[in-house]
Amino acid sequence: MRLIEILENRKEALKVSEVAKILGVTPQHIYKMAKAHLIPCFHVKGAVRFCPSELAEWIKQELEQSNQARNGSNKGNGVNYGR
Repeated sequence: MRLIEILENRKEALKVSEVAKILGVTPQHIYKMAKAHLIPCFHVKGAVRFCPSELAEWIKQELEQSNQARNGSNKGNGVNYGR
């Protein structure tokens, strides 16, 4: 995945606005996720920053969990979808 490669090769920390743009959400949403410890981040003099390699790993994990949930969501749940 190109995004993962870009993040893994980046050396400097990412700002909230950059992460919001990457994930397609608002900066406010990123702040809420950071405060709730839902996304890996660190603070520099009160500013929220993101390590690109940690963010890349987090995205990989989120995609994997999403794929597992999607692939397993119709299996063994007792629901018949007309098949």
